Amino acid sequence: MEKFDNTPLKGSYSVCPLAPVHLVGLACLQLAAQLAFIDIRLSVIPPAVFIALCLAAPFIQRLRFFLPIIRRGDRKKPTIALTFDDGPDPATTPLLLDLLARHSLKATFFVIGEKTSAHPELIRDLLHRGHEVGNHSYRHDVFLMLRRPAVLVDEIVRCQEALKPLGVRPLAFRPPVGITNPYLFRALIGLGMYCAGFNCRGPDYGNSRVSGLAKRILRKVRPGDVVLLHDRSPKAGTPVEAWLDEVDAILTGIEKQGLKPAPLSQVIRRPVMEPVEVEEAGNQARVFYDGLAESYDAEQDQASQSLVRRVERERVLNRLPRLLHGSESVLEIGAGTGRFTLPVARAAGRVVAADLSGRMLDILARKAKGAGVENITIRRGDIARMSLPEDLESFDLICSFSCLEYVADLQELFRRLHPLLKTGGILYFTIAHRSFFRFFAQLGNAMRQGMWLHARSRKEIRRMLEASGFTTVEIPTHALKSVVSSGVLMEVVALKCAGSEKGYQDRLASPEFSVIPNEGN
Repeated sequence: MEKFDNTPLKGSYSVCPLAPVHLVGLACLQLAAQLAFIDIRLSVIPPAVFIALCLAAPFIQRLRFFLPIIRRGDRKKPTIALTFDDGPDPATTPLLLDLLARHSLKATFFVIGEKTSAHPELIRDLLHRGHEVGNHSYRHDVFLMLRRPAVLVDEIVRCQEALKPLGVRPLAFRPPVGITNPYLFRALIGLGMYCAGFNCRGPDYGNSRVSGLAKRILRKVRPGDVVLLHDRSPKAGTPVEAWLDEVDAILTGIEKQGLKPAPLSQVIRRPVMEPVEVEEAGNQARVFYDGLAESYDAEQDQASQSLVRRVERERVLNRLPRLLHGSESVLEIGAGTGRFTLPVARAAGRVVAADLSGRMLDILARKAKGAGVENITIRRGDIARMSLPEDLESFDLICSFSCLEYVADLQELFRRLHPLLKTGGILYFTIAHRSFFRFFAQLGNAMRQGMWLHARSRKEIRRMLEASGFTTVEIPTHALKSVVSSGVLMEVVALKCAGSEKGYQDRLASPEFSVIPNEGN
């Protein structure tokens, strides 16, 4: 799989760590203003409630008040994840690894950077045995969420650096003692990570309450749970063997209940770590779509997505035969799992399929192989930061479907794509259209990914295309048209300008095109 050169593009993404705390705060402010007209004394109630929520929320993960927290997997599957915090510990880790091996089970260890630096051989051993590693900060400061944002970032980064010589980069971060704060979301976005919580615990208080641990866990564990345990020496007076017996009882009891412990990545269907060699560290969009890869196709068919996606598919598949005649060379940006790549490949001579998510491209490669399609070349790269190789041949068509919303400086991307098209070549893409309904989708995405997806007007798209050397052919809008919305999806066809060159004129005069007047928004 070839890769793009990832020369940074200024302002590639718009970070927007929107969370329930922001919406609740705005609602409380508005309610306070309204109550002030009734009785000024009543206006203090909403702010008081908001402050109380802010004080309680850091300790209640299920609220997800400050950021998205992945706490469990699918309830329909009989798998659970065993996670061990606070290691590695030479008194417990080797014994625990041997116990897991006897049960033929894999677990996930959220390790402390300081301990990792002191005992790297333990991390090498658990990785060699097939277990996963997550980030649990460098020093496990229980007051970390009260520190300055710079200190929070430093604690996460130092743990990453401690693990880097061992060949892994965690993508999952579990805050010390499970406490969060308003700054954590932005910190994790900047590092290309996510917050991994838990929803089933003893509690054992860091192995300070070992007696009866198995009974407490087995009484509440359910399919899809993420179980929190600890990999550290028990409190003084409690032998390690007593703790190990409790863990052994948990493993045996879980299996008797028909549940199967599995690595956290399998339960939550998101990668927990990646090899250090993987490029584009810190790319939140890549991490998000790598984690979504296996369920992406199913998600596109869900009710909340299906209308727009169905309209988009109908329009694209109707348009493609008019754009392709069997010999064209095509570049598809944001190919993903191949929703449109295979139809494009069947109608074109050769397709270069590019995407930032290697896991999605792996699925595309499997689909192409299963369908017997052999004219697809896969390239992994970030569309918002890529600088395509100069020796890459020119294309007859560059296309992209519902992924350019991520690019903040879209005009700069158009400028970079312009040399890759042949004279008279076509730029064809779908993109979010600014509208009443689309705004709520943008809010939802900001709360889910922490990134703002840019919706544009037709006027903006036309201006950016023309400034980059393209001529707009057509920009219809589709889906959810109403008195308050002119559609949520734009379909854009443009041609590479070439003055009076014959290739451009011939293409423009062909029956499938008719340049539209510059009107409308």
